[in-house]
Amino acid sequence: MLAKLAPEPTYAIDEMAKAHGHEILRTPPYHPELQPIEICWGVLKNEIARNCNFTMKGLETQLEKAFDKVTAETCTKLIKQVKKVEDEFWKEDAVSEKMTDLR
Repeated sequence: MLAKLAPEPTYAIDEMAKAHGHEILRTPPYHPELQPIEICWGVLKNEIARNCNFTMKGLETQLEKAFDKVTAETCTKLIKQVKKVEDEFWKEDAVSEKMTDLR
């Protein structure tokens, strides 16, 4: 096993949260399906790609229209979708743990 040479980074936000009795939980890296903002960017990029005319003025216009597609309802759906994925990960983890305990 490789020893970690660099110390774990510390973040000001973690210290601020800790001072107020909270803990920052981070999602694992390389899991965009757990990040609602990543899915949101996908909605924007798809909207722009469908209507692109390859001009800066066109991009500005399409950005405005694409941002209009990201409503409170859209965000609510994205968060529900992420929760569903999280729940599946928790279920898979519980099954994996049971299998490990049986060995």
